[in-house]
Amino acid sequence: MIDGTFIITGATGGIGAAITRGVIERGARHVILACRNAEKCRVLIEEMHSRYGVSPEFMPLNLESFSSVREFASACSACGFSISALFNNAGTMPAGVRVTDDGFELATQVNFLSTGMLTELLLPLMSSGSGIIFTTSMTRRIVGLRHDWRQCAVEHHGRFTTYGRSKLMLTHYALDLSLRLADMGVSVNCSDPGVVDSAIITMGNPLVDKLADILVRPVISTPAQGAKPALDAAGSGLTGQIFTLYGHSPIPARYLSQPLHPVAQAAIHSLTAM
Repeated sequence: MIDGTFIITGATGGIGAAITRGVIERGARHVILACRNAEKCRVLIEEMHSRYGVSPEFMPLNLESFSSVREFASACSACGFSISALFNNAGTMPAGVRVTDDGFELATQVNFLSTGMLTELLLPLMSSGSGIIFTTSMTRRIVGLRHDWRQCAVEHHGRFTTYGRSKLMLTHYALDLSLRLADMGVSVNCSDPGVVDSAIITMGNPLVDKLADILVRPVISTPAQGAKPALDAAGSGLTGQIFTLYGHSPIPARYLSQPLHPVAQAAIHSLTAM
């Protein structure tokens, strides 16, 4: 049995459910499903109880809303959780532009801003030996950082480029956080699951999606394979790494020398100071 609380955002998705199974199989007994959909969580909880005799706990979290993030963090604090691992797994890749009630493009807020904000708010519940895992994406390689990232996500939205920039900014933030928390003994790593058979790759075009079902899904990673890098990161004892299905390597140190590197960190700190 592993002590402490394991929090998984987006736990009802393909990779999230696989992470949930993985941490329970490794001995976790207090698992929090941080999600929007209570009914999907109920189904997953019943599966975990039937298969492992463990009943994860549903706690509502909507990363489209900063107030929901704050409410979730406050509830965790009130419960006195001692967090062993925070799996920042939830993500979205919208085809078109959607602006949240907080005024940010949806993918930028869910994948980067709210995820970073949640992490900062939960840091007081972590101690030496705790681990933070961010899900990044290979799409971070096709974009660059921008000063006008907020406006660009709305005015020059692209399904893959906007998503990729949100993940690139998250990876930059993860590098800074790993350095900041090194003396605390809290590890910070990224998981790059590759292309996984999950709902996020559905394009919304019936013909394209049908062809993908026939030609693409059979040859890409399963959700269990997509979860493996995150699970490996959590149990590695390493920090500042990007884990993939095939191993791990350091988050590029060259990020630190890039002129726009501070942009990601500043964005998160401006939110937590509000």
